[in-house]
Amino acid sequence: MMHKAKFLLLLLSGLSMLGCSSSKDLPIRTDFSFEFDRQTYHIISISAPDGEGYNYLIQYEGNESVLRSMDTNQDGILDLVQYGEISLNEANKIYTYGIQQAIAQQKFKARKDKRIFTHTETNLKYTLETIGFYSDLLYNRFEIANIITGENELFFDMDADGKLDKIEQSDRTLEDARELYQKVIQIGISKNLIEFRFDKYIVLIAPQEKAS
Repeated sequence: MMHKAKFLLLLLSGLSMLGCSSSKDLPIRTDFSFEFDRQTYHIISISAPDGEGYNYLIQYEGNESVLRSMDTNQDGILDLVQYGEISLNEANKIYTYGIQQAIAQQKFKARKDKRIFTHTETNLKYTLETIGFYSDLLYNRFEIANIITGENELFFDMDADGKLDKIEQSDRTLEDARELYQKVIQIGISKNLIEFRFDKYIVLIAPQEKAS
């Protein structure tokens, strides 16, 4: 969202080239506007042909922008507020709503790349995958694969809050699985491949792409 660009917003309206429209090597800029709480906001996406890109959530007063926040890897989650009287959490609520509106109008396309962190220890391979578009609807899928026997265990953390909620396939107790899950989370955090944001543990896309 790339070696960044994993969940790339392809906002199909207002498409314009940044420069000569005949060149295939120039980045593409799209602008999707929407209403939230009686205010107009814009999601502006800058995308290069090689997949690099980023998105802005912007609000204007006249010809001046009074709010600008940035999704640095186009993963559907704002990373920072560059300026404006708004918190990052509130900006993400607006951004999420804007993405939902773009989806409803068929002006959003998500890439199929996944947020996956893997860790192998002795004969076990642990895979943690964060799933979802929006910061408030993310959940984690945790898999344990035995490399020798080929047996797989599967668990879900439905709130991505670091606590497994559901056993899909395993003879292991939920308590034992939770300990392993937390261990893998901490390893991912130490490698800067998992981050705790919005009260959720999220696998980061851009670094994971480099590592794969």
